[in-house]
Amino acid sequence: MNTRFRNTFLAVGLVLGAILSPLISSWAFADSDEHKDRVRSHPDLEIYQYEAPDICDPDANQVRFNVTGLTKEGILTLELYNDPDHFLSKKGRVRRVRVPALDGQQTICMTTNALGRYAAAGYHDIDGNRKLKKNIIKVPREPFALSNNPKIKALKFPKFSESAFELGLGGVNITLELVDLKKQKKAAKAARKLEKAANKE
Repeated sequence: MNTRFRNTFLAVGLVLGAILSPLISSWAFADSDEHKDRVRSHPDLEIYQYEAPDICDPDANQVRFNVTGLTKEGILTLELYNDPDHFLSKKGRVRRVRVPALDGQQTICMTTNALGRYAAAGYHDIDGNRKLKKNIIKVPREPFALSNNPKIKALKFPKFSESAFELGLGGVNITLELVDLKKQKKAAKAARKLEKAANKE
C-alpha cells in the first residue's frame, strides 16, 4: 500500500468513525433501555416492570378497576381503549397492565391526563402464557369482562359504545365482573338437561 492511498484510507476511516460513533452509542443505550424494560417484576410469572399499574389515588385522573371473579393463579390483564373503530385491537389500545391474580377481587388503577371516552377489557390469564384463549370464532375461553359488563354472545360481541365510560377530573371507578363463558355454557347445558328430564316425569 503506497503512502498516498494509506493516508486516504485512514482519513476515510476517521470520518466514518466520527459519524458512526454516536449512532453506535445510541444503539447501545437503546438496547440497555429495552433490556431494563424487560426485567420481570414477578419471579414466577412473565410480567414486566413496564406493565405495572399505578398507585391508586382517589384524587388522580385515573381509571380505578374493581375486578371480581378471580382465583389466585396466573395473570390478571387489563386493557384500556379510546378508539371506537379499533376496540379490542392493538391500534385502539392506549395501555395494558398485568398483575398476579389474587383470590376474590382486586383493585387496579391506571392514571391518564387524557380525559375523555374510554372502554376497558380484562381477562384472567389462568395459565400465565400472556394470551387470552379463544375458540375458533374468537369467543374467550378464559374468564373475561368488558366495562359496563355487557352480555357477551358468541355471534354478537359488544361494541365500544356498549362498554364506553367517561373519564373526567378525579377519575372514575368501574367494576369488571369476570365471566367464564366456557363454564357458563356448560352450566346452561346441564340446566336444560335437568329441565328436560323434569318435564318427562
